[in-house]
Amino acid sequence: MRLQSFLAQSGVASRRNVIYELDQGKVKVNGEVVRIPSYPIYPDKDEVTYEGRPVTISSDKVYFIFNKPRGVVSTVKDTHGRKTVLDYFKDVNVRLYPVGRLDQDTTGLLLLTNDGDLANKLMHPRYGVEKVYEAKLDKEATKEQVEQLERGVMVEGSMTAPCRIHVLGAQDGNPRVEVFLHEGKKRQVRVMFQSVGVRVVHLHRKRYGPLVLKGLTPGKYRALTQAEVETLKRAVRGQTSSE
Repeated sequence: MRLQSFLAQSGVASRRNVIYELDQGKVKVNGEVVRIPSYPIYPDKDEVTYEGRPVTISSDKVYFIFNKPRGVVSTVKDTHGRKTVLDYFKDVNVRLYPVGRLDQDTTGLLLLTNDGDLANKLMHPRYGVEKVYEAKLDKEATKEQVEQLERGVMVEGSMTAPCRIHVLGAQDGNPRVEVFLHEGKKRQVRVMFQSVGVRVVHLHRKRYGPLVLKGLTPGKYRALTQAEVETLKRAVRGQTSSE
């Protein structure tokens, strides 16, 4: 088994972020620092540690939906001492990590799990799991700007994938839109609108695949039901809930 896969499945970090943790020399195999993601290990024989703590793959997978408040970072820990999403899960006795990220000022739906395989598929644009955001804008976006955003704009040197935008009514004097995405570049919605001259005043993720935040106030979480977990798994297989 590759070390990168083992660490992701154990809940240390996502497959992408595991590479960073390895580069930092935080992982040892049988007492020796290993920085190679493809390094082969045998989970039943080799001792793997992360920051000095033993790492194992739990057979018990857990899944949580969380309503992230503003000002909280979506990382396992923060070097600047800011509050992280895991500060809300201190009573959960398994290693969790967030499925993707919401930036510090973005609120709303975040999934946390120790199921590295499902998390990786949910984050990968190839599987096309839709995420829905509600954005409050500093000014109304014109029809031409909306159409440009839906076709795709240049973000960090590459074009964004086509998306859908639904114009909503104003709130507190600010125009609002719903944005339907199948990818998740860093600060994507904010940067997209910035590229056409519109600033996002506030951003809230209201749906992730089939899941919504019904009944969850900011800072609260709950475990997903087995039916919800199966629905997520069907989503990454491209199946509908009726199958």
